Amino acid sequence: MKPVIVKFEREAYEEYKKLQNSIDKSKNKPTNKQLLFSIDNAINNIKLNPYYGNLIPKKYLTSKVIDKYGTNKILRVELVGYWRLLYTLIGDEARIIAFVLEYMSHKNYDTLFGYKKK
Repeated sequence: MKPVIVKFEREAYEEYKKLQNSIDKSKNKPTNKQLLFSIDNAINNIKLNPYYGNLIPKKYLTSKVIDKYGTNKILRVELVGYWRLLYTLIGDEARIIAFVLEYMSHKNYDTLFGYKKK
C-alpha cells in the first residue's frame, strides 16, 4: 500500500492554524476545540484510507467549483457540528497525497454545491 501524505491548500492551512490558535488563547470555546479534534481525526482517517470521504457527485460540481479547486474529484468528510472537510487526491506510483482544500460550515457547503433545503 502506498503511503498517504496529507497537505493543506495554503488558505485552508491558514484557517486551520487560526483555529488552533483560538484554542490556545481561549479555553472556553468547546465548539472550536471539538471542530479541531474532528478535523485532526478526519486527517488521521484519510491517512489510513485515502478514500475515507464521500466523492461529491459530478452533478454538484459546477465550473465555478472546479475552477476554485482545480479538480473535478472532490471528496467530503462530515465533521462535528455539520461542518465539512473537502479534499482531493493526487497520486503517483510512489505515494498518494490527500490535499485538504477547505473546511466549511454546512451552510457554506450547501451554498457552494447548490444543495437546496427540502
